[in-house]
Amino acid sequence: MSFNLADPCLWCIDGNTPAGIHGVLNEVYRPCPVCLIVCDLCEGEGLFPAEYTCLHCLTDRLARLGLAPVLCAHCLGVIDLIPRDTTQEATCDVEH
Repeated sequence: MSFNLADPCLWCIDGNTPAGIHGVLNEVYRPCPVCLIVCDLCEGEGLFPAEYTCLHCLTDRLARLGLAPVLCAHCLGVIDLIPRDTTQEATCDVEH
């Protein structure tokens, strides 16, 4: 394996660094703390699921599981999941 030493950061992929596998969100990322300023509000704890291309798709999938995301008001990372009163049918019809 070789590394390009001209890369500004060897810790991230397009400004994001892998943060593991979450039990509900699956693979998640965080903004790279080396390249980007850490969010002042959530202190870098916000997670960004790798599988979703839009927020609507994420909230729709979580709603079907009876969950709702709590998002950081500054960076929009997922900082918690809370139970919803009811589950709902899929409504995301966005073409990706």
